Amino acid sequence: MVPDRRVLKLAQRARSVALGASVLLAACASLNPKVESPDVTLESVRVVRIVDNRAEVTVVLRLYNPNDMALPVKSLDYDVTLDGRPAMNGHTTRVEPLPAHGEGKVDIAGRVDVGAVATSLMALGSQIPVAYTLKGTLAMEGWAPITFSKSGKIPVAKFDSFGRPR
Repeated sequence: MVPDRRVLKLAQRARSVALGASVLLAACASLNPKVESPDVTLESVRVVRIVDNRAEVTVVLRLYNPNDMALPVKSLDYDVTLDGRPAMNGHTTRVEPLPAHGEGKVDIAGRVDVGAVATSLMALGSQIPVAYTLKGTLAMEGWAPITFSKSGKIPVAKFDSFGRPR
């Protein structure tokens, strides 16, 4: 039995469509290269003052981009725990794009409930490092968000009894 010309033409078109789809998929894959999550560390925490059971703190995050391309960071959402207790969370748009294999810093200010993290704040005041966990998401300009997670010990910025840096 010899195949009909219409069947042969239809099979040829199907192969052409499949080839075209493969080429498009390969092109799309090269446009969205694999991006490694930036290394985000909590560089320092400074207790500015304590008022009405709330501690005003400033946090400095250091971001390192391990990728071969700049990351067009638009915003940062974060959650910080101190000694396993929720301490602060928030959102900031004060983030600069990260250059390829470069780094940047983000300053975050917030208020922490003293009762929830009293032990951690006492340790910070005594200049004793405190365990932290930092989790969050970096929103990218035109890209999918990138999540990050980091645990470590806080290198505490020194302050005097009036909350002024030394």
